[in-house]
Amino acid sequence: MSRHALNPEHYTSQATFELERERLFGRLWTFVGFASMVAEKNRFFTRKVAGVPVLVQRTDAGIRAFLNQCPHRLSAIQLDSHGKRPLVCPYHAWSFGPEGELRGLPNPGLYQFTAAEREGICLRKLHLREVGTMLFVNLSEQPLALEEQFSPELLRELEEVSLLLDTQVIYSCHTARYNWKLNMENVKDYNHVPFVHPRTFLPAMATPVRSISGDPETPSLIKAMISEATPPALASLSYPTRAELKPHESWFRPLCDLYRDEHAYYNWFLYPNVNFCCVRGEHFLLQQYDPVSPGVTDYHLWMMTARRKDDRTDFTALLSTLIRGERAVIDEDTRVLERLQDSFGNHSPPFMHGEYEVHLVRQHQWYRHQVLGESA
Repeated sequence: MSRHALNPEHYTSQATFELERERLFGRLWTFVGFASMVAEKNRFFTRKVAGVPVLVQRTDAGIRAFLNQCPHRLSAIQLDSHGKRPLVCPYHAWSFGPEGELRGLPNPGLYQFTAAEREGICLRKLHLREVGTMLFVNLSEQPLALEEQFSPELLRELEEVSLLLDTQVIYSCHTARYNWKLNMENVKDYNHVPFVHPRTFLPAMATPVRSISGDPETPSLIKAMISEATPPALASLSYPTRAELKPHESWFRPLCDLYRDEHAYYNWFLYPNVNFCCVRGEHFLLQQYDPVSPGVTDYHLWMMTARRKDDRTDFTALLSTLIRGERAVIDEDTRVLERLQDSFGNHSPPFMHGEYEVHLVRQHQWYRHQVLGESA
């Protein structure tokens, strides 16, 4: 079953990478952070979205997103990854108002701008949507509806879940030497867990591998999709899953307002590049795979517990322990994916997918149509 699959060249090609920046990350909504990161006026954080510098800041108008470039000489407005500072360019001290409009221009006689020219100077504002406490940005001038990318049911679930996230957050970012798509495919592939994570993740699972069917006469979903020759809907690429975990009572469980009082591992896969998870209803993690180049990915990781019942409880040490455990699992995946990336070449055939990988097939079909421009 390879007719539907991407060729490895699309994981190494600069031309494909440029198409992704234009047709994928330039059009879709991308998660950038949490509202708790900009809880006060002038609190900000900066990101890159497929190479585009993004600034998210709370102003008098609320949470706003801008291209992190001053219109004068394109200097970054905010130089740090996070902080608290007005919208003032550090290069020539141009200052901007709540919606990015020019407010102050030191030494105006040096510029000789007309009143009309000055009136038109502003930061480029980006479209931003809040889903509960989750923040999504769209780089397009005319973005698609958020409900076209994520179903209304999924958005309601994300809003409900995100309101239970604690505001004490730990974050890390590291560089991985593989294409971002490999990571999004990897997290949707539950069958790798017994082989890649036998001592870390696997021991916690109650049912390590789920069988989709024991009947060889069951019709193939993959073959049916290929024969229909119709690309899947964008919203079908994002969905929730749930897997049983072995019972375990963490010491901090009674100190939190749990998402659900169940021993389960919840995933919310958010296309194109986010895996949002909850472990036993007691702590959360969000992984994001941000493309830097065809073979380089920035791996963002946020972790927090469920909302503390008492804000005076300090989980600093706990969060440090949790992120070290998560990084151990990530490192196991990284070793496999970096070797995989390194093996790609003209000798490589298209990927093959088994029946349990139907979600990967949907990703590939949509990608071939919408990013590569291939006909169905």
